[in-house]
Amino acid sequence: MKKAVLCVLLAGLALASCAAPAPSAAPVPATAHDDHDGDEHYPDVPAVTWSAADEQAAKDTAVKAMTLYARPGVDERQWITDLAPLLAPDYLTEAQYINPARIPVTELKGTPVLDREAGDPLTVHAVFETNAGRWGVLLHRAGQTGPWLAHAIAPKEGQ
Repeated sequence: MKKAVLCVLLAGLALASCAAPAPSAAPVPATAHDDHDGDEHYPDVPAVTWSAADEQAAKDTAVKAMTLYARPGVDERQWITDLAPLLAPDYLTEAQYINPARIPVTELKGTPVLDREAGDPLTVHAVFETNAGRWGVLLHRAGQTGPWLAHAIAPKEGQ
């Protein structure tokens, strides 16, 4: 009888171990870099910085762009021709449909205040006080030595 009970217990244990799920393998941890080093893809890309000279260049471009923009008495063809070198290609396409006679700004009051995100040396928003309220020029450059180009000129909301 003891032998029969022992056989039943052993058979039960054998069946239980077959029916139990196999222990799962531990997941393989993923590495943050996924075995790719960022430098190997872009080894020659220089770091872009923001300096006093960059700030002055952005202000100078913003003043020039806004001054050329805010000329409602100028012929449309002359207006876009003068402004074109300071505009990004996409914005130039849009600006060709602006009627300068409808621009309410005729006077800039002082220099622009630059508003930019910390850590972004490529994009800046220059905000002007004008006779028609606050207006902004969105500027962007493609790299450290790239020229600042206007991507938008528009009234600032929440004046």
